[in-house]
Formats: sequence, structure tokens, C-alpha cells
Amino acid sequence: MQTTLIHEEPFEGKTSTELALGCFTIGTLFFILFLTLKDPSFVFIIGCIFIILAIPLNIIMLAHLLHHFYILPQQRNYIGLKIMILLSNLPVAFLYYAILHSYQLL
Repeated sequence: MQTTLIHEEPFEGKTSTELALGCFTIGTLFFILFLTLKDPSFVFIIGCIFIILAIPLNIIMLAHLLHHFYILPQQRNYIGLKIMILLSNLPVAFLYYAILHSYQLL
């Protein structure tokens, strides 16, 4: 019985982490501006545009990570960590929404 070794390239998930951190930073900046400005309507509009752009980008990145999670079984721990980092923005977004909603700012 002959064993065939398949050389896999290491998966580089740096882009997914940069996307997650970038979305978190920009979202937090909009949240702080929304809370501190007297007339946050402009921040609200720009924030909505950001959300419209960020959601498809994050979905594409999640699909990319899930695809590599499936085809690279030796790197599942690393890719799973990248998926968790990407998805960690969801609870933060819900927290920001809950805070704004509780103060009747939306």
C-alpha cells in the first residue's frame, strides 16, 4: 500500500483578522460619534452606508473561511479561530444597538 503525501500551503488568515478589526474600529468610532454629537443624523447616514458595505464583505470572508475550513482539515483550529474572530463583531454590534435603543436614540 502506497501512501501519497499532499503538500498543503499554509493558510494565511491575516486578511480576515484585518477585516474584523477594521470593522470593529470603524463601528466603534461611529458609535462614539453618535453618542457625543448633538446632531448625529450625518453619522447615522454614514453608519448605515458602512453597514451596507460591511455586511457583504464579512459574508464573503466568512464563506471564504468556511470553504478553507472544509478543504484544509489540518488547519481547522487556526481557521476556526479566524472564523470566531470574524464573528466576534456580531455581539458587539448587538450591544451597540441595545445601548442606543435603550436610550431611545434610534
